[in-house]
Amino acid sequence: MQFPITIGLRRSRFLDAFIVLSALLASGAGLAFARSTPILAVILCAIFLLAALALWRLRQRISAVRLEQSGDISLCRTPDDEFLAAELLPGATVHPWLTVLRLKTDSEAAQALMLTVDSLKAADFRRLRVFLRWRANISEMNDGV
Repeated sequence: MQFPITIGLRRSRFLDAFIVLSALLASGAGLAFARSTPILAVILCAIFLLAALALWRLRQRISAVRLEQSGDISLCRTPDDEFLAAELLPGATVHPWLTVLRLKTDSEAAQALMLTVDSLKAADFRRLRVFLRWRANISEMNDGV
C-alpha cells in the first residue's frame, strides 16, 4: 500500500434505510393492537421521534480519514479543515459489511465512527479493513480504563 491513504467518507444510505424501515415496522406493530387513540398517538410520536433522533445521531461528522504508515490515524471534520491526529481506541469491530471505530482527538471526547459498504469506495473500505487488522493495535487492552 502507498501511504498515506486518504479516505473520503459519506453518509450511509443502508443505515438510513434500516432506521426508516424499523420505524415503519414498529408503527405497523403499534397499529396492529387495539388501543385508544391518545395512547396510539403517543406511541407513534415516540417511534418517529426516536427514529429522527437516530437519523440525526448518524449524521456524518467526519469527512475524511487519513491512514499513516506508522499506524496512526488522522481525521478531517470538513473538506476545508486540516487533518487532526486521532487515537484509535480499543474495541474496533471490523467485518466485511460494517466497520466500527472509536476515535479520540486531543481536543474532543471519544466518538464512534460507523462505516458501511456504501459509506466509502469499495477499494478504500478494503484498505481500511486491512489497515485496521494488520497495522493498528485495535485489540490491545487499555490500562487506564
